Amino acid sequence: MQGFLRSRKVIGVFIAVIAVHVLLGVATFGPSTSAELSDVPVGVLDLDRAGLAEELTAADVHVIEWMSIVSDSALREALDDKEIAAGLVIPAGATETLAALGSQQPEPVVLDLYVNHGRNPQAAQTVQATILALAEGAAAELSAQTLAALGEADVAVAPDAVATLAQPIQVETIPVNAPSGAADAQTPLVLVAMLWIGSLIATLVSWLGLHRKDTTPRGFLGAQLIVVAALAVLQPLSIVAVGNWLLGMDITLTASLFGALALTTALFFLLQSAVLNWLGFGGWPILVLLWLFSFTLLSVPAEALASGYRVLIHGWLPSRFPYEALQGIVHFDGAGQAGPMLAISAAIALGALALLLASYYRLRGRDLSVNPIAERVARAGNDEPTDDDILEPTGTDTDTSEPTGTDAVELVEVDGPGDRQPFLI
Repeated sequence: MQGFLRSRKVIGVFIAVIAVHVLLGVATFGPSTSAELSDVPVGVLDLDRAGLAEELTAADVHVIEWMSIVSDSALREALDDKEIAAGLVIPAGATETLAALGSQQPEPVVLDLYVNHGRNPQAAQTVQATILALAEGAAAELSAQTLAALGEADVAVAPDAVATLAQPIQVETIPVNAPSGAADAQTPLVLVAMLWIGSLIATLVSWLGLHRKDTTPRGFLGAQLIVVAALAVLQPLSIVAVGNWLLGMDITLTASLFGALALTTALFFLLQSAVLNWLGFGGWPILVLLWLFSFTLLSVPAEALASGYRVLIHGWLPSRFPYEALQGIVHFDGAGQAGPMLAISAAIALGALALLLASYYRLRGRDLSVNPIAERVARAGNDEPTDDDILEPTGTDTDTSEPTGTDAVELVEVDGPGDRQPFLI
């Protein structure tokens, strides 16, 4: 115990603890604690073209970034392509209707708000609440002005007109691409998470199991390709079954969904195997970091991420592209940029395959008959200093070595016949 406490490994314990704190803080909790929704794109289709749209969008609201939409078809396309989180439609003649609030039969202006829940439920709810607040504020101001004018003119308000004058601008919310429930909303993230973990387990088990005496580099890679082919068929079936039977989801395994799950499986397995083939266990931290960053960042709206997370990490995460593809298939009926995201995922998978095949030259320089775990344990045991090594004094020239069996001992007479002392010869 004293040897351990005096060794430098004690310092390593505290360094490891601090490193874990930093890693968890930056990768796991950082994106959510620093999240602040801003500049969420919202489309405005102004069919009135008389100033009401400018009045509603003039407020400085950092949550929303207003975008002009030219037609109904363009609005629907922007919603299905996930370009906007919501779409606000100003009906034709809205300004004239509001100008006639002082008449005997006033009518309210009804704005249609299409909320794109499939894009991101959290962002959709925030945008919806913000637009409703803007409409209520504009309606309250207009109502006060109208009632004041009617009061000055001493005009009696009909009972049927009271409700309209109190709320002259109303908003009808229309959900778009909305998940059927809370479980359905989490389906794309759950699928990607299970695909990553399943592929990672298959990668590790096969990679370790292939370290055998009779394994050649060519056979090593061939076995990995056979495993990924079988896994790409098995894993989608298993995950959908678990999601429906155990997690209470309602996942319909269509051909497009099966293809996306198979492609994602291949992408993850090839990428993970390539990292281990090239770096050995030294590549394991890379896979752990990808896991920690991926599913924290994917659960937070992109518009809520700090610029560092959004630009430096979120934009290139390998899991982001299959996640958005699955989101388009599950919530947008195959739209929602599912096609482009699947194409990018396929390109990444091909790159990982090329990297895996190129690792043949790396594997040729390794002893594939040695189990990597046993090798690391043995190396760590050989490098482990003993207590005597730790406690051995340094900085002196005193020879404290013991005589060996080959040393001869002779009694030499010193200062007199009765005094004999041993000397090594």
